[in-house]
Amino acid sequence: MSQQFALPQTPFYVYSQSIIQHQCQRLKRVVLPDVSTVLYSLKANPNPALVKTIVGQGMGCDVSSAFELDVALSSGVDSKNIGCVGPYKSTRLLTMCLKNNIAFVAVESAGELVELAALREQYQSDTAILLRLNPDIDISGGSMKMGGAASQFGIAESELEDILSLAKASQIHIHGVHVYATTRVLDPDSFLANFSALCDYLAALPERFGFNMEWLNVGGGFGIPYYRGEQPLSIETIQEELLNLQHSLVTRTGVSRLFFESGRFLVGEAGKAVVQVKSIKQSMNKTYAICDGGYNLFHGATAFANLMRKPYFISKVGQENLNFLSELPLPERDINGKVYTLVGPLCTPSDIIADKYVSEPLSVGDYLVIHQVGAYAITSSPGLFIGHGFPAEYMTTALGIVQIGKQDSIEEMKRRYIIEVEKENHKTDTYTQIEVI
Repeated sequence: MSQQFALPQTPFYVYSQSIIQHQCQRLKRVVLPDVSTVLYSLKANPNPALVKTIVGQGMGCDVSSAFELDVALSSGVDSKNIGCVGPYKSTRLLTMCLKNNIAFVAVESAGELVELAALREQYQSDTAILLRLNPDIDISGGSMKMGGAASQFGIAESELEDILSLAKASQIHIHGVHVYATTRVLDPDSFLANFSALCDYLAALPERFGFNMEWLNVGGGFGIPYYRGEQPLSIETIQEELLNLQHSLVTRTGVSRLFFESGRFLVGEAGKAVVQVKSIKQSMNKTYAICDGGYNLFHGATAFANLMRKPYFISKVGQENLNFLSELPLPERDINGKVYTLVGPLCTPSDIIADKYVSEPLSVGDYLVIHQVGAYAITSSPGLFIGHGFPAEYMTTALGIVQIGKQDSIEEMKRRYIIEVEKENHKTDTYTQIEVI
């Protein structure tokens, strides 16, 4: 559906609600009905409008902070479809989880296990306790391996017996385990092989370590393409096999609930960032196009992507096309044209959007669209660096385009600082009094 709106100040973000809904339905079809629940990882993008959209599609929430838990609860999600994970959980967060009787908390250390168990008893909560394991298995095919090596995440398999002994001695009931072994898998066969290996590993745990499991969180790994040459994950081609593996896992372990996690798969492809070319300059043998947004607004597409030497998908668009951003496809092929180094506005050499961007000639005032930035973009970026602030956010819906996030003003950015202090009834512009040694 074509939707028009007054052109906002650049830079800004636009999300497609219909793409998010479509991705939710795709995932729902590959998980076991009445047993498996997909949890949206708010770390990918906690914008309440996106979370509410996802919850409206029958998804749960995966949270890692008190803020994320508050957003999840405000979305109307059933508390029994909320899980809490992360290497550090404050006492405040754990208390909120237990008071709201969320589904589970995945603990990552002996100390956290003891604290959670004590709070659980104090608040008479039935929130389940899962152990996050760092499994000693070979899971490959994704952009990052998250198991089998020393890590701040999870409990190493070599430490599991000691943790279970501690739980038994302290009369702490363990309800199951959580394993997240890899992320951003694009190849369907690799995804299927990884999940099959994970199911075999989990099915063997009760006999190996002598404990029963009631619930399992099997993580995610559902990837999206970011760079040229990458293909989207076709989960439909392995749907039947994934359902069969889940059914077998439930039969072999006797668990009553399976949880999956997904962040970027649900929202990543739905987000686009729009920047404007503000200056073009020649420096030696390079032509720089300086834009009004970069590293400070979409970290993944700039600093991280350039470490990989792979620019994200970028399109040049005319002003008339900005009203149809939700319909703008990924650029399919390279074109013959001029080579530019696209950079953002920051005083750091890391602020490179694309080192070798080939385009028809660019001019000051041109608009560029960075695709695939719905996840791990705006909230994982240093938006306060140099004080440009975070941009406005919009969402295209069936009823029109709505604003779901506002552009930071200078005054709003200043509110977090204590600029003036009172001293002898006179205001001073010093922040604190520091003794000089």
